[in-house]
Amino acid sequence: YPIYVTTDTPSPEFGSKKISMGAMGDSFYEYMLKVWIQGGRKAKSWESKYRRMYDRAMDGVHAKLKKVSNKGGYTFVGEFNGVQVADKMDHLSCFLGGNLALGAYTHPDGMDSPNAQRDLKLGKALAYTCYQMYAHMNSGVAPEYVTFHGDRDFGVAGGNSYYILRPETAETLYILYTITGDPVYREWGWEIFRAVERHARSDIAFATLPDVSDPNKAKDDKMESFFLAETLKYLYLLQDPDSEIDILNKHVFNTEAHPLRRFDRF
Repeated sequence: YPIYVTTDTPSPEFGSKKISMGAMGDSFYEYMLKVWIQGGRKAKSWESKYRRMYDRAMDGVHAKLKKVSNKGGYTFVGEFNGVQVADKMDHLSCFLGGNLALGAYTHPDGMDSPNAQRDLKLGKALAYTCYQMYAHMNSGVAPEYVTFHGDRDFGVAGGNSYYILRPETAETLYILYTITGDPVYREWGWEIFRAVERHARSDIAFATLPDVSDPNKAKDDKMESFFLAETLKYLYLLQDPDSEIDILNKHVFNTEAHPLRRFDRF
């Protein structure tokens, strides 16, 4: 789905051809799935149309946006600019790894169905790429987006080299660990936390970094609210063996990481 809708016409219509799983598009795809889950994952309900929309959209991701880098073979989702798919991936797009895994686990045809397994495989591949977005940087934290050009993976330039404490990779690691039980997701999350603690912590809080390639640069004097609401929450839950939050049977997180009880679990 294009990211813009215009109402300057007799009836609403798409206002551009740009399609992105990142900025201005991410939460739409997240909520198509999660509204259906919150409603009880029922095959025949008013929410079921959103599950169908989600599944069609993921078909499109596989067919049109999924790409593999030439050098390292990293799987990523590009951004369609109306003409072609750009070889870039936003940190915001890293939510998709966990969302695909959650969609696979809750798939109406069962987790063993071909489409569920297809989506889980892509979710795991994106999680690995997003982890490497951190591991490849001198600071150990990821930039706002990376590019994949020719023989260069994880390209970073001045305009995208900053880190504003984003949560999407931590979110994906938490969901994948919860669903698969694979301890590698905990290990990656711990590495990310240690890097954030090492380079982004200030005397009184945490701060954004202007350049992930140079951790010695002075920090910016600001901390986004989603760092507390989402990033730290997901990193904590990833390591917590006794959490009462149950995203597989009882709860669903909204896009700001607030856990809500499913309507059929009250």
